[in-house]
Amino acid sequence: MGMRAGSLIVAGLAVAALAARTGAGGPPRTQITVWAATPPTGNGLYGGLAYGGYTPTTGAMVTEQRDVEISGGEARLPGVATTVDPASVQLRDLTEPGALVTEQRFVGGATTPTELLARHLGDPVTVVTPKGEVTGVLRSVDDQVIVIEVGTGDQRHLQMMRRDSYVQDVRLPVATAGDQPSLVWRVRTGKPGKHAVEVSYRADGMSWTADYLAVLDEAGKAIDFSAWATIKNATGASYDAAELTLVGGAATGVAAGGTGRPGPTAMRFVVPAPVRLGHGEVVQVELVPRRVAAKARSVILYEAMADPSANFQAFPGADCNQWNGAGTGNGRAEIAVELDIPGQTVLPDGKVRLFHRRAGKLELVTEDPLRASAGLARIRISPDGDITGARRAVTCTYDEHGHTIHEAIEVKIENKARQAADVLVREFLWRWPVWHLEAEGHPGVHAGPQIQEYRVHVPAGGTQAVTYTAVYTW
Repeated sequence: MGMRAGSLIVAGLAVAALAARTGAGGPPRTQITVWAATPPTGNGLYGGLAYGGYTPTTGAMVTEQRDVEISGGEARLPGVATTVDPASVQLRDLTEPGALVTEQRFVGGATTPTELLARHLGDPVTVVTPKGEVTGVLRSVDDQVIVIEVGTGDQRHLQMMRRDSYVQDVRLPVATAGDQPSLVWRVRTGKPGKHAVEVSYRADGMSWTADYLAVLDEAGKAIDFSAWATIKNATGASYDAAELTLVGGAATGVAAGGTGRPGPTAMRFVVPAPVRLGHGEVVQVELVPRRVAAKARSVILYEAMADPSANFQAFPGADCNQWNGAGTGNGRAEIAVELDIPGQTVLPDGKVRLFHRRAGKLELVTEDPLRASAGLARIRISPDGDITGARRAVTCTYDEHGHTIHEAIEVKIENKARQAADVLVREFLWRWPVWHLEAEGHPGVHAGPQIQEYRVHVPAGGTQAVTYTAVYTW
């Protein structure tokens, strides 16, 4: 599906939910904010989900404008998510703002044939048997037996039928609101009848992930690149023409309190056109417009350590002896292709599949996590054995009373090749999401909430060092 350029708005703001916008006389609206699927915690290090850390927001926040009938002081809204969190439900009466809700209930929908039959106790039914059809009133049902009342007057009696051997079919009345998951309210109102309401609730079972596809041309000079958000709906409800906001991924922002320091932020993608999200469906929408025959630049990436920052979002990594500044594993250098992304979009984490077109056929090159920064996407091609490096903490000071860590880092890059190399060094400021740089050997670029990048020129057979001092504050 094609989308116009600039159709997605990216903002470095943490988003909790969409505030419903009610247009006078406008059509009912459904607005859904979906949080990205929670990534695995990786190394299971201290401070992450494996050690009492925080649980990231998941699921979706749904805001719907619907018409309900208020009769006998009760309003029922059918067709809500089976995974709704009842404590998150908010109701606003648009017809009578002063209406008072005195009680709220969540009634789960029928999920099995027996539950569905039980919802129709007292209703007329027709049971199909090998001997013909039997019409009566449903009086009792379980997984083995169905009981109906047949006949009239003094001929009225109960007939029990085994469901496994005798009952071939049961014809029910038209499905009612009671068959569906519903929210039910007791309402004090001076205007019984149809009311326009706005209901918001959080539901589990909906998430999204980022997926990327890249195809290099024969010469390896140009690349086609697509970025997709894959949305999965397992909430038990379907939503037509939903206005979607996707939240998650990585972005560079400013910490709360106006400190000017990069802090924990979230990325926000607003999908421009309404989307149908049917229960059990997987829907894809474009994150950014597709790039066709974009210029592919070769770049060498060097990461001195695996990124452990996801494990230190609830508790700071205050142990200066931990890994001694060297990281959680061996550093690695990679040859990658780099292309421009419109605007200053920072694409969220996700897997990219890279293909090379050769002799009219597509050959898979790699399947790896995308490495992105503002306005750039990078895709790994192969390891680079000529570039090596070492990372060390020159100094590290933990101030328990001041709630700060000062850490001076040096990353030394060595080039074993016979020609000079331009290397992009990616450093992870992993100890805590709120940090700033006190000093740098030469300027770097923020590539994510806890990522700093440095471009260095390393002479043939020579070395080059990247140095910086980070201050973490909590």
